[in-house]
Amino acid sequence: MKMTGEEEIEYRIIKSGRRKTMGIVITGDGSVEVRIPVWVTYAAAEEFVKDRYDWILKSRKKMLARKEKHDARNWDEIRQYTTAWIAGTGGLVFRAKVAYWAQKLGVTYNRITIRDVSSRWGSCSARGNLSFSWKIFVMPERLVDYLVVHELSHLRYMNHSREFWDMVQTYIPDYKKIKKEFEEYV
Repeated sequence: MKMTGEEEIEYRIIKSGRRKTMGIVITGDGSVEVRIPVWVTYAAAEEFVKDRYDWILKSRKKMLARKEKHDARNWDEIRQYTTAWIAGTGGLVFRAKVAYWAQKLGVTYNRITIRDVSSRWGSCSARGNLSFSWKIFVMPERLVDYLVVHELSHLRYMNHSREFWDMVQTYIPDYKKIKKEFEEYV
């Protein structure tokens, strides 16, 4: 489907039986997905999109700028160097960092994996498994600390509730500034 205005934007509607609310996702390549519960009509989804046109346009431009910045880096060369470093001392240092923060937060995790993913920098599963992109190893340490504390905080709060952010702020007092810097970096 297409949305017209200042700029014409194509979008795709995806219905899901598990979804309870409507949501809009701007993917890494700038495409727009409108995710809706099965009971929502296409007309209601289109109205939802129209109401959020300005936000979609702004978010899409931001995502495309991020992609351009990302594409400008020579990630293949960086990956080769970083992968070797992670396999050696880098992986040990990072695991020690996660263990340090976990102890400070009073949480326990199951295992840590380092992956080659493009859409997420870190995640935490309900089983307590932590996963991080290898790309975090080229970020400034304060950003890595923020990401580690963020993911470890999910072991207590599997959402982004006020309590979750309060926990993050306890350990990273200037997390809002760092979060903004993190978003600029990626």
